[in-house]
Amino acid sequence: MSARYKISNRNIYGFRTNMYQMMFLLIPLLIALSLLAEFVLGPVLYGFYQKDATLEEGAAGTQAGADVQVAESIADMERLDTFTIITKGAVVNYDTVRSGDQLYHRLHLPSGELVIAHINKKAIQETEEAGVYRLPIGVWRAWEPPAEVLVYEEFLAAPDHYVDMYGEYVPVLSQADYGMALGRLASVWLFIIAIALYRVIGVRRWRFAPAVFWRRDPLLPKNDTELWCASTFAIWAHSFSMLEGWPLVTGVHGSRKMVANFRRTSLGEQWDIHDRRSGLQTVHELTEKHAGRNDTPYPGWDLCRATQLLGMMYLVRMIDRDELDREFVRAGRVLQQRFGSWDEMAESYLEGYQAWLERTGHQNAAQYAAGRRNVFLRLKADPDGPYSVPWRTGLTDIPGGGERGELKRVLFRYRDPRL
Repeated sequence: MSARYKISNRNIYGFRTNMYQMMFLLIPLLIALSLLAEFVLGPVLYGFYQKDATLEEGAAGTQAGADVQVAESIADMERLDTFTIITKGAVVNYDTVRSGDQLYHRLHLPSGELVIAHINKKAIQETEEAGVYRLPIGVWRAWEPPAEVLVYEEFLAAPDHYVDMYGEYVPVLSQADYGMALGRLASVWLFIIAIALYRVIGVRRWRFAPAVFWRRDPLLPKNDTELWCASTFAIWAHSFSMLEGWPLVTGVHGSRKMVANFRRTSLGEQWDIHDRRSGLQTVHELTEKHAGRNDTPYPGWDLCRATQLLGMMYLVRMIDRDELDREFVRAGRVLQQRFGSWDEMAESYLEGYQAWLERTGHQNAAQYAAGRRNVFLRLKADPDGPYSVPWRTGLTDIPGGGERGELKRVLFRYRDPRL
């Protein structure tokens, strides 16, 4: 296989881990914060917004006061730094030329000259004479006219110039519209931030895998030792649909449901493990009965369950990573002393599993045992699966340290065969 490592993607984005509960809390919170932004922050920030969006007094595009001189010809506009023009409403409303998003006007000056003007219509003022308007402050600017304006070139007195009565004007929202826009923007950003925090916190709390930076999954092995030890309970980790499988050192991510299930049922009810002390005592009993001996029955079943229990204890935080590594190595060395290969270990595990099913009176014991054997055979056939890790891997209990060659290969190539 050439695809990179990927675990079960059933919850890789975290949307099946308390997502509905989060949305139930998040939506009212977003509404409340949106209203807060609109009606409390909006009025406070509007003054700053309006100040930044408003043109300086006397700039092109602002209202022309009574002291601004009126230009009646191109000569006047060339002579004056700024000016205004008095014109009729028909010019403002109908004598227009559109070029892209810009709207220009054709102005007939009192001198009879025709020019093009770009006018901020928000700054046009009525005069005492009906239908006559005072235009905004303007400046006479050189330009390269757009093609739509060049249509009138032969009629224009100076096609290489236009009257700029728009300047750097930006439409200013009303306070109500500004507040509404601020509330909507706040809602969008708060939603994005909430989802990002939900993902980051969820990954750090082991609830689901990273969707992008997958190598940063805290439940992935950190070295070849942890990878090897996770391989010892790979059959179990792939035997239940609720588990996500190898090479996670816990077999699954720690959603609230899985943690509760492990703590209450798997550890508590099935093993009578309720804390670190009772958990380690059980693990030590499983390993010590086979350490240094070759005549005990079903050692693979006991020893693989010992490493499996350690993974579960780590997931429910009964032990930390350092203790997990130490106990992994302790049990792993007994496995390596007792068996010479993954095949030998797996056969002992499967025989012990079937014997346990029969001893506890499970119906269809043979069928269940055959199911786990099929899991083993499927994993064994994978050239980059758990049993591709060398059996004689050196086990070291240095947390996070040690060799990582096999781990890098697996994370680059392995893909869960169930996908």
